[in-house]
Amino acid sequence: MGERWPVGGGLISRRSLPLPLPGPSGALFSLRGWGVVAAVLGTVRTRRWGWGPAGRGLTAWARSKYTAPLKQHRERSVRGMSQVKLVARGVDTLLLNVYYMDEQGKSIKRDLSYALVERLDSWKQGAIEAEGPIVVPWVFEGANLQMYPHGAGRGQWRWLLTSDLINLCISRGRLNCVAMVRCSSEYLWSCQNLEVAIVTVNAFLYEIFGCDMYLQVSEVHLCADVAGWEVAQVDYQREFVSRSRKRGGHEETDLDVRSYSYGLQRSGLDFSARGPMSCCIYDKTRELKRSGKIWFEDLWLQNGWEDGQTVWRVEFRFKREALHELKAEGLFHGVEDAYALPERLKVLWAYAAGHVGGGEDGYPDGWLRLVLPSDEDKTRSRWPTHPAWVEVQQAFLIDPQRPEHFGKIIRQRKEQHHIQKGVEAALGYGTSLSAWVGGDLADPDADITLFLHWFAEAASEHMLNKDMDFGAEVRRKRIKLGLQAS
Repeated sequence: MGERWPVGGGLISRRSLPLPLPGPSGALFSLRGWGVVAAVLGTVRTRRWGWGPAGRGLTAWARSKYTAPLKQHRERSVRGMSQVKLVARGVDTLLLNVYYMDEQGKSIKRDLSYALVERLDSWKQGAIEAEGPIVVPWVFEGANLQMYPHGAGRGQWRWLLTSDLINLCISRGRLNCVAMVRCSSEYLWSCQNLEVAIVTVNAFLYEIFGCDMYLQVSEVHLCADVAGWEVAQVDYQREFVSRSRKRGGHEETDLDVRSYSYGLQRSGLDFSARGPMSCCIYDKTRELKRSGKIWFEDLWLQNGWEDGQTVWRVEFRFKREALHELKAEGLFHGVEDAYALPERLKVLWAYAAGHVGGGEDGYPDGWLRLVLPSDEDKTRSRWPTHPAWVEVQQAFLIDPQRPEHFGKIIRQRKEQHHIQKGVEAALGYGTSLSAWVGGDLADPDADITLFLHWFAEAASEHMLNKDMDFGAEVRRKRIKLGLQAS
């Protein structure tokens, strides 16, 4: 019949159906054991197959009540699609498991050295006494890491060190891998390519552990940014289709989907958020206002984005279970070694979003796909792919333009954002302080120079009482903020 997913998913068929690799080679690949991971939305549950997260017992599906003609759905779906364009694509998050390595280049389990354990424990004790993170001598890309007074995870990571570019979790190495590295979005986009990012991390780890380490891909997020796509008008319960193959046939089952809104406007969709493979579609322009990653606009402008246009991000997330099952017949089985990941990106994206023009069997494919409803074919998995989704499908088949010295641009935009926020905060504190002080500072005709003169005298007196040195405090914070190394 099948087997259970290791972490508690539904039944999994052992059939492995080959799918074409992206590109001219036509090689075959598949995700073995992913029989019921794909689905169609907008159905009414009656009975259920397997023991998946959404229910128990047998399953069958009945179509939800129909409310609008298919022609109307199609006309609304293609409206405004002539301006849809890809403005960026890449790897947005990367998690790496770190192992010691034997002479054959294979991962092995080994305890940390006693000297390294002592050093880490002394730094952690310092953070505990300081009741917060402290700067340590380890430097990655010009910024010192900070040791936290606590570990990470569920106790498996005894030491946690972070910077704006990477998070480094370290264990004693007795149970599993010795460390895990999480590469931030800022770091990955600032590197010339993914291979450079991985090589730089490995060189940093060599300095810590004193030897070459084996890097295994634990999780990777691939994304495509699309401008001109009116996602708010998409009937996601009907027009998003996920297609799987089980025992040689096509199956349509339920996919966990959540819609998010900002006020009355849709701002995002999540598909199978907790699964081994998931997808998130969200308004990236709105997210930039919150995260401050305004440097994405420089990248978008280079690829035809117009100021004011909404950009939607399609992000597919692959966890360890999914990466382990990826297979290309005669080429590879599973994405393990991090150095093999750059050449597997097209395969991962094609499996997730589908191939442009469909698979070798002539039918549209892909774990998730936006479709144009058809009144001529009642089989939803055969409905044609939406023009906007075709733009998504070809994301990793083309190379969007990249601004020259983009890493430097990212740092400049980040500094500009924080300076602007700092000015806003200082002005807010200044007006509040003036209100509390009163007198001339609260006079309607008072200007900011009067406040600054008063503040210079008050701050100097405060620093004298606290035995503070302004220049030394600025340097300490520049190191803590990663603006300079110690």
